[in-house]
Amino acid sequence: MAHFTQLVLSGSPDNKPEVKPQGKTQPDVSPEPQRPRSKERKPATKEKLAALAGSLIATAVLGVFVLQSGCSKEPNKTATIATPTQTNQTSAPIVTTPVTPTDAAASQAPAKKKSRQRKLSASTYTNPDYGVSFRYPKGDSLKEGDEASMELGSLGPLEMNFVQPGGTTVSTVELPRKFYAGTDFNSAFFNVSVNSKLTADECQQFAFPKAADLQTDPVTPSKTKVGATEFRTMEGFAEEENDAADVKFYHVFQNGSCYEFALGVETVAEGIADETKPVVKPVNRSEVFRQLNWILSTVKIQPIASPEKLVPEVAADTPAPSVR
Repeated sequence: MAHFTQLVLSGSPDNKPEVKPQGKTQPDVSPEPQRPRSKERKPATKEKLAALAGSLIATAVLGVFVLQSGCSKEPNKTATIATPTQTNQTSAPIVTTPVTPTDAAASQAPAKKKSRQRKLSASTYTNPDYGVSFRYPKGDSLKEGDEASMELGSLGPLEMNFVQPGGTTVSTVELPRKFYAGTDFNSAFFNVSVNSKLTADECQQFAFPKAADLQTDPVTPSKTKVGATEFRTMEGFAEEENDAADVKFYHVFQNGSCYEFALGVETVAEGIADETKPVVKPVNRSEVFRQLNWILSTVKIQPIASPEKLVPEVAADTPAPSVR
């Protein structure tokens, strides 16, 4: 900057070299005091202009440099950002972990607990005199002896289905009506009877139902195996006015006696329909017989010993002891 100012001063047209005149010597006259001052101000103004121009040039150069550096950095940034991503995609190793059955089960959502099936609360009935026992639901009604005789409404008492008389009713189980509310259900029963006067062949026969013509409509018992026991079976149906009964008889010969198990369902229909009352639905007979068949499947018949004679025989000719 100092060199640039010197060039300006040396090139000024006002500064001419002085020529000394020959001959007389003129007195030394000092220049006017105001002229040098004006000359001294001119270089200062030029210096300011030069400084301003220089600063503008420097600012322009700096702006161009910053612009070029900024433009040159943008692709570098893109390259810098893209390079790690591209490297990760190509150079990152793929690790495969084998999945074991244990890990697969653990990753799955926990399975819902299965609802436990309620076990039937049952009681056990045993009759040592006839060696018979069975199980029945606690909610059912059990009767023995004379109280075990069944009355089927207008159909009368339930009869034993032996071909010969001499049977004895041992026990009866009745299902509660509340289980079949809103239906035509009246009663359902499981009846046990024993006849010790029948032979094995007679035990396979039934007194009813009887066919009107044995040649055209024969009634033949069938065989049914329940558990480990094979039964001779016969089904009878009775109807009187509004009452109806469906009874299935099962016979088996053991301990020298004929055992009869009667499973039945009795229904009662409404005599006159009443629109004010709810409609009575027919009971599901299959469901009722399923409950009764469960009781039959629990039947066990144990061997019983014949009673021994405990009274000794006394000879009639035995003399009485002499008295002294």
